[in-house]
Amino acid sequence: MSLRTPITSRPRQTAPQQSTGIPVLPAVDFHRSAVTFQTPTGHHTYGTQEPEQLAVALTQAVRPARWIPELGTLVVTVAQTGVRSGRNVGFRLFAY
Repeated sequence: MSLRTPITSRPRQTAPQQSTGIPVLPAVDFHRSAVTFQTPTGHHTYGTQEPEQLAVALTQAVRPARWIPELGTLVVTVAQTGVRSGRNVGFRLFAY
């Protein structure tokens, strides 16, 4: 008579999900150094220290900007030679 060991499965460990962000259409106010956009949770206005650089990145964007609320960062994907998917550029925003 042979003994068989039952096969028990361990719970699958998954890596924490990284937020891909919320697609937004930001508007930049140069005079107030502010960024405004709409998300499913409502209207948001934040300050930025780089309004000019953000506006330039938005003009070179190859896909919608993404707001990552966990990081307080607006990510803009800009065109880059030799990189088909583009290059992500992050802008830290602060409460306005």
